[in-house]
Parts: sequence; structure tokens; C-alpha cells
Amino acid sequence: MAMAAPYGKFVIGQMVNGQFQQVVSLGPDCRTKFHIENRFGQYVARGGVFDWQGTPSLALIEYFKRDFTGVFELPDLVVVDGFVRNALLGTSHKHAFPPGMTEELLAVHYPVAKQRHDFSCKVTQKALQSGRSTLFLLGKSVPSEHLKEIEALIRRAHKGRRFEIVPAPDGDHDDVWSGDHAIWATHLSRFEFQPPLRVVARVQFRNLRRALRSVTQQLG
Repeated sequence: MAMAAPYGKFVIGQMVNGQFQQVVSLGPDCRTKFHIENRFGQYVARGGVFDWQGTPSLALIEYFKRDFTGVFELPDLVVVDGFVRNALLGTSHKHAFPPGMTEELLAVHYPVAKQRHDFSCKVTQKALQSGRSTLFLLGKSVPSEHLKEIEALIRRAHKGRRFEIVPAPDGDHDDVWSGDHAIWATHLSRFEFQPPLRVVARVQFRNLRRALRSVTQQLG
């Protein structure tokens, strides 16, 4: 078997068990995305809809069933203690709106939040429907009956695609929003990220552009 060559935090080489071409957060909050980036790097994927919002497992199922449509409508949104929630689905949107929101300001900020939300939905949809081998990651425990339904919906989105749903690690805690870093590091240690070559090229180009910008700023 050809040995996989390391490239930053991801791997280029022959696909084996434990290596995936894409990694997708299933929420329920930003803890999952934080540890995806901490393990695999920020280049893993563009921001998906479950990365930075609160999404209970039943809401996640509704997103899948509704094909990501009609899940962020203004009449369903309410302001609770300065933060926006979806009263219909139970999702929370702390990062989508400025702090200190009021009902009067909700309609003002909604169009931009809606545009960003819909774009993030398209990112997650594309990943869900892709034939790439995918690691789906959960940040907190999910009832077994919900997990089975989530698995069936993922399988239906692209039949035959190799994927694994990884539940939250045992022993994690809520003392801080990001949980226990050591537990998460061990939890994800058996997985590697093996992106398509075009993803590698995009990362290289982006890093080069940042390096050039940094040099230009220093010279200027």
C-alpha cells in the first residue's frame, strides 16, 4: 500500500479507513467547528450552516427534510434576551445578528443575516450531496432515534458515498464553550483529511496570497 504523505494537517496519498476527503459539522453549535479547525485546519471547508448556529437534532433533521428551504424565515424569528432564536425550529443565531438585538432591529438586520444563512446552507447542501468520502461530526450527544434518522437522510442524499458520523466524545464538559481540548484531540486523532488536489491548490494559492500581502504591508 502506498504511504500517505503529510501536507500540513491533512494527508495526500492512497485512501484508507480513517481518511476522508471532507469534514462536515452537524452542530449542534460552534464547538464542533472549532475542533474541526483545531484538528484539520481552517482550510477544511467553507462555512456551513451548522458551524456557527445552535441547531438541535430535530432542527437538523428538518433542515435535511426541507432541503434547507423555509428554515430561516422572518416571521419565525424572535428575540430572547438580546439574541435571535427561531421559535418554530428551536435554532439560535447568536453569530448572525449584532448583540443587543431588539424586535424593532430584527427586520433591519434580517436581510443580511438571511443572505449569509442561505449561502451557508448551499455550502452544506453541496457537501451533503457530494460523492466525496465524508466525516460528519457531532459536538454533543444526540438521541439514538434522531441519529438513525440523520444517518438515513445523509445516505439518501448521495447513495454509495463512504461516510462516518462521529458522535461527541465521552467525558466532554460545558465548563467553557469549546469543551475539553485534550479529550477532543484524542477523539479525532484517528482521522485524517485527504482533500482533492484542487482543494490543495486552492489552499496553496490562498497561503501565497496572504504571504504576498504580508510582505507588501511590511515594505509599505
